Order: sequence, then structure tokens, then C-alpha cells
Amino acid sequence: MSPVSLANSICTVKVLALYSSGSQLNAVLNILRCFPRLEKLYFTLKKHPKMDMKNVHLCDPLDPIECLAIHLKKLVFENYKGHDQDADFAKFFILNAKVLKEIKISSPKGNDIKWVDDQHRLLQVEDRASRDAEPEFRSEFSCLGKTKQIHDLLDDPFHCSCCRIKCNVLSGESCP
Repeated sequence: MSPVSLANSICTVKVLALYSSGSQLNAVLNILRCFPRLEKLYFTLKKHPKMDMKNVHLCDPLDPIECLAIHLKKLVFENYKGHDQDADFAKFFILNAKVLKEIKISSPKGNDIKWVDDQHRLLQVEDRASRDAEPEFRSEFSCLGKTKQIHDLLDDPFHCSCCRIKCNVLSGESCP
């Protein structure tokens, strides 16, 4: 990975989808530094080995990540299992993204009220940086391998109505 500097930042990118497979949070943060005006961030979480999450729960105030401080409004986690590594990874963004309006977390267990309550505690939702964003847990079965055209990614890169079942536990919606 090359060092990140203002010389290689891309200010026009507003939507980014990342596939996380064993990456360290610091590597993801270095990528985010390249996209200072990022407004929507989508993660597909894969089974990964232990991630180095020690001492990274808060951004360094002397070295802020611009998109987390000023621009990031939507955060989506796909394939969230709720294990310690997933929770620590998501918690970092919940505790540091200051202007979030939406947090969507898709999980096979998203329709289990007790599990969702436990996740709220693990993610430290009460301490979130943006009071405007309450995590929305969804139970989804998706077609992650489906190829998409670039125009399909403009709104939501994980939207695939043809093969997805959604339900929102917190709103009282029942699952099919």
C-alpha cells in the first residue's frame, strides 16, 4: 500500500463500496483518507482472521479523516455476523463518523430482538458520534455475487430486490 497524501486524494468520489476480507482497520482508514468527500460507505464483511483493533476506537484528533468528520452521511454493513471482529470494526465508525444520518446493518440474525439488543450494547450505540443516526438492523438474504452495472451502484450497491428478503425488527415489521 502506498502512503496516503493529499496528492493522491480523489475529491469527486461520494459513494464507495469495500469488500473487507482480513483487512486491518488501519488499512481501511488509509483508503478513506484518499476519499475526503465520501458521503456513502458500504462494507461487505467476509469471514476474516483476527483484525488488529487495539487502540483504534477513536480517531487521532491530530490526524483526522475528513470524510468521517464532515461528509459521511450513510454507512451500510452487509453480511454482518456480530462477532467481536465485526462489532469492533463497525463500532469504530459509529463512534467516529460525526454527521451520519443512516446506519444500516444487514445480518442473518437481524430479526432476533435479543441479538439486536446485544449488538446495540456491543456497538456502544449510546456513545455514537452522530445523534442523528440510530443503527437499523435488517435480516437479509442477498445475492452478493451478482454482477452490477456502474449505474446500479449510484444509489445503493447492495440493493438487489430480485433476490433479497428484508425485514426491519425495530420498526415492528414481520419477516416473511
